[in-house]
Amino acid sequence: MPSSKNQTTNLANFKPKGKLGALFAQARAFNCLNDQLSTLLPQAFVSLSLCVIKDNTATFVTHDQAVAFCAQKQHDVLLAAIKHLDALSQIQKIVIKLDLKEY
Repeated sequence: MPSSKNQTTNLANFKPKGKLGALFAQARAFNCLNDQLSTLLPQAFVSLSLCVIKDNTATFVTHDQAVAFCAQKQHDVLLAAIKHLDALSQIQKIVIKLDLKEY
């Protein structure tokens, strides 16, 4: 008789309820937006990842200090790229954050 701890679950279709479910849905939406942005952003910004949208502000995060510096100097390029996506057309401001933690 197999034990329940040896069974695997397909997490691609995992849909929890409540606040955790909302976080999963939000993560899937951000993954989709990041996939679309990867084709629109210049090659130099491939390590940027959209992580938060709040109050018409898009926050990107990267682990590369050079990319963060260049992105901060080229807000217009980033803003023009994200305006091509209907879901992000209301964005007025961009924030770039640096994540130096190693996991």
